[in-house]
Amino acid sequence: MRAEHRNIQKWIKARYGNKYNVEAEIDGQNYLPDRVRHWYQPDVVLRSSKDEIKCIIEVENNPMRKALVGASVLADCSVAALKQQNKPRLIFVVYTKIGIKQIPNFKQKLKITKKYYLHLKSIRIYSELDFKALQL
Repeated sequence: MRAEHRNIQKWIKARYGNKYNVEAEIDGQNYLPDRVRHWYQPDVVLRSSKDEIKCIIEVENNPMRKALVGASVLADCSVAALKQQNKPRLIFVVYTKIGIKQIPNFKQKLKITKKYYLHLKSIRIYSELDFKALQL
């Protein structure tokens, strides 16, 4: 795992730790929907005080179109299996120059596929700088 990958997760924990229960992959694997049926292992999961998933965050160094769509499908299926009331957001954070250049292309792919995701509130992709400017 690249240092930047860890650093973004640490930044998320520091920034949002007072608002959410932050489960970061750097502290141990995240298993969704649960440890037995772990189809999906996201980098960061933000949970409310009621233990509902509010946001799933994937940190990417060089995302590929297939990986992005595949992670979206797995996230949607995992959330469906949890049967929680609210729909969480899925966010991809890209931090390499090559990945950042590809963001417009990735956004187009996600636009095409988003109608198939029934259990996610939204799917967004940001550069590291744009993500850090957000308020979740």
